[in-house]
Amino acid sequence: MESLQEGEAGAQSEQVALGEEAVLGADDIMAEVEVVAHQEADEKRQEQVQRAQPGPGPMSPESALEELLAVQVELEPVNARARKAFSQQREKMERRRKPHLDRRGAIIQSMPGFWANVIANHPQMSALLTDQDEDMLSYMINLEVKEAKHPVHLCQIMLFFRSNPYFQNKVITKEYLVNVTEYRASHSTPIQWCQDYEVEAYRRRHNNSGLNFFNWFSDHNFAGSNRIAEILCKDLWRNPLQYYRRMKPPEEETEISGSPLMLIEYGGASDLT
Repeated sequence: MESLQEGEAGAQSEQVALGEEAVLGADDIMAEVEVVAHQEADEKRQEQVQRAQPGPGPMSPESALEELLAVQVELEPVNARARKAFSQQREKMERRRKPHLDRRGAIIQSMPGFWANVIANHPQMSALLTDQDEDMLSYMINLEVKEAKHPVHLCQIMLFFRSNPYFQNKVITKEYLVNVTEYRASHSTPIQWCQDYEVEAYRRRHNNSGLNFFNWFSDHNFAGSNRIAEILCKDLWRNPLQYYRRMKPPEEETEISGSPLMLIEYGGASDLT
């Protein structure tokens, strides 16, 4: 009974720590949003002042073109300052997020099977997994997502694994070029399959050409794989805890030694060990 309570308390404390990291990250972002809001308010006041000023009277085409060129020349340094300010603001936010992300990563690595449970619990990802995929993911110890905006918008996904019977890679890296409408595959680490699994990996890859986690994992250059990358980058990475911790409703409480115990589900199975 004591070991059960200690195990449950440990799991809950780790989840609380993860929740605190999410709150801290949200507080940092809100602080930055307030600064941006003040800047936008100042810009809006300046726009209102400019609109109150009378515009130019009728002009000849030549005069209008000269006026337009002059305004464009004035606008260029303003645009340059805006780009620089935006870049500096993004870098500042990333620096403030990094210690929280580092601590979150350290906590997650102390929770075996965390990412396997998170991925399996995601409603869209779960439909793309086989039992063997889930077993493969059970060896995953960490996930990292990094984004670069210059010279191009690039999203890098890194999956870290411990020794396993499937492949020899310790880190699998996948990179995507990002634009307004899609994630486009750019690079993927070649998988070094273990000798005992190489034939099975070849069979799985060539007998099923549809969108599934294994095909994305082994070679992401096929239609639809960008959706998996988008889920990892935009959803699971930003808040994995929402797919990890799932509480059973109160009516499913269990009595142990006369005391009610709320069961906590991890990856869809009650963890009572």
